[in-house]
Amino acid sequence: MLDSFRLRTKEEIEKMIFDFWEGAEYLMKIRILLKAYPNYSITKLEERGIFKMWKSLSLEKKKDIYNNQYRYQFTQ
Repeated sequence: MLDSFRLRTKEEIEKMIFDFWEGAEYLMKIRILLKAYPNYSITKLEERGIFKMWKSLSLEKKKDIYNNQYRYQFTQ
């Protein structure tokens, strides 16, 4: 597997992930968060705040999501 974060600083990684998240469509963000929080519904995610829920994920989890979405985009 290609490591998108290899040889990058923490700041560069955080910028990549931030740009990915900000560039994603709303429904894609919901889909990502539903996978990250399987016990939550769309309504519960929206009540808690989409951005707040994303921000509460660890950097490692965000990196996993980024890498999974990257692969998903190339397989379609």
